[in-house]
Amino acid sequence: MPQPDIQSVTTRAMALAHEIAARHAITAEFRSADALVDVGLTSLDLVNLMLAIEAEFDIMIPPSCLNPKNFHSIDAISKMVEAVRSGTFQ
Repeated sequence: MPQPDIQSVTTRAMALAHEIAARHAITAEFRSADALVDVGLTSLDLVNLMLAIEAEFDIMIPPSCLNPKNFHSIDAISKMVEAVRSGTFQ
């Protein structure tokens, strides 16, 4: 199975974040570099986003990747997904 490019991962992860934000009536647009907590997502939302990311990309995020740095923004999530998919996560 070919791996998606980072833009595809970013686009798909952004759609998931917007879906979760909409549950709280957060409709403001945000960029992939914006801090998700600044957008209005809670820690529970970030857990739900993590589960959605795992389902969307058919991956299991290893415990070593479960840290605030990797869920700071969509850009950070995209990089983490690419690292997990390629087996280069740290």
